[in-house]
Amino acid sequence: MQIKPSANLTWTPCFDGFTCSRLEVPLDYSNKSVGTTSIAFLKLAGKNATAESPSIIVNPGGPGGSGIDLLLSNQALASLAFGEQYNIVSYDPRGVNNSGPSLDCFSGNTEARTAFNRLHRTGVTNISSTSFEEQYYSSSIYGEWCSNAVKKESPHGFYVTTPAVARDLLTFIEAEAELAGQAPSDAKLWLYGISYGTVVGATFASMFPDRIGRMILDGIVDAEQYYDNAWSVNVAQMDEAMGRFSSFCHAAGPERCSFWGPTPANITARMDKVILQLQNHPIPISNVQNGGLPALVTYSDLKALFVTSLYVPAASFPVMADILHQLERGNASALVGMFDGLDATFDSGHVIQCADSYRRNKLTSIKQFKSYAEYTVSKSKYIGDVYPIFVDSILCRSFRPQLPDSMVVQERAQHLHDFLARYFYCKKLLV
Repeated sequence: MQIKPSANLTWTPCFDGFTCSRLEVPLDYSNKSVGTTSIAFLKLAGKNATAESPSIIVNPGGPGGSGIDLLLSNQALASLAFGEQYNIVSYDPRGVNNSGPSLDCFSGNTEARTAFNRLHRTGVTNISSTSFEEQYYSSSIYGEWCSNAVKKESPHGFYVTTPAVARDLLTFIEAEAELAGQAPSDAKLWLYGISYGTVVGATFASMFPDRIGRMILDGIVDAEQYYDNAWSVNVAQMDEAMGRFSSFCHAAGPERCSFWGPTPANITARMDKVILQLQNHPIPISNVQNGGLPALVTYSDLKALFVTSLYVPAASFPVMADILHQLERGNASALVGMFDGLDATFDSGHVIQCADSYRRNKLTSIKQFKSYAEYTVSKSKYIGDVYPIFVDSILCRSFRPQLPDSMVVQERAQHLHDFLARYFYCKKLLV
């Protein structure tokens, strides 16, 4: 379905029980002459909502996550969580999926993308004596390709920063108020932000503190570290989360957890043994019998399984248990391509991340990258060595977005956390 962008909010029936809109917004709110782009919104109307009912905007994680996909796949859960007295809205932020501007760092050249992945994604950061250096020096290739491709597509292709997204949300709530016959200047934002969505919420709060109705920030990302491109505090509790896998598996029993053991400690010890075995002895898979492609399952594949599982543990832990169970018995077929599946060249996410850290990036030299990698390894036995290549912040070092001041966060992000801690956490819970 093609929905024509409009500067006025209009809702069109779409999918099954939803309405859709594409809101036309300025690329640069401080210089509207540079043109416009469109932001895709999706609404699930509350069964008991009235004309006065606010819309709760669900802000996806990322950067690069699609709110449209998130709401479509969690319709029942969203209604249960927030209640039928509210309309639930989500959206694709700038540069993501259905929203402009389009971001493709290799201009559709799949061979170039594959070649870059082969050079850059050699495994976890310390998998070999040269992997660290290879990842650092090859990272400049991505930034150069991406900068050229984005600028060739549009001279304003990097106008996808989080401050711009915050202004888009203000435009949306004002357009929604106008559609309802209310004063746009009185419109308030009701937001549920997840992961990177908490950075969007915190940024909006710092820019428009008097335009907030209710806000819940869930799975907090340290905004100051995010804008400095120095993701590290995320690693601190990952081993604790991995410990939960052992506890949950033991509590579930052998009928519901295939990697079950008589104690959580037993499960952890066997998992550590599987890790060590694969670290020392990668498993070749010929695929001769079924005519598939040959593969080599490595320690990096297993670490990729761990880091992705921690993002959605409720859904992923049973799968992780099954794979560990098979690995313990020498069957590694379920891990084939797991590391490649981390999708390092997730263009929209990297472009947004790198544009947001413009003028503030603290990860530019090989010395800084080494210090960062050593820190993550010291903080997490299970995730520390895969985290630098999973987040891949080093890709930003060669980006040259050349952004106007309106696109760059102006306040120290720590102020955002102080503000939220004093006000929202204590007083503005959604009821």
